[in-house]
Amino acid sequence: MRGTIAEVVIDRGFGFIDGDDGRRYFFHRNALAGADFGELAPGVSVEFSIKEHAEGDEPGEHPRAVNLRLAEDAVPAADHEPLPRAKTG
Repeated sequence: MRGTIAEVVIDRGFGFIDGDDGRRYFFHRNALAGADFGELAPGVSVEFSIKEHAEGDEPGEHPRAVNLRLAEDAVPAADHEPLPRAKTG
């Protein structure tokens, strides 16, 4: 699955992804497989697998993104700050 980082809560180590399927996914820094947490900021393209709700999850929780990695065409952020358009071409 592909998506775009929508929000990163730096001090808590998690964030949300807007998936290409229109759904919003929760991710935790422990779910990263091919990215550093500092490379993630709103607008960064990512690829991930989906882990649907598990027993014990709160009702209404977002499905979880796991095995999170930067997409091939992604421009990584620097310390959670997206690069300006002038630098990304």
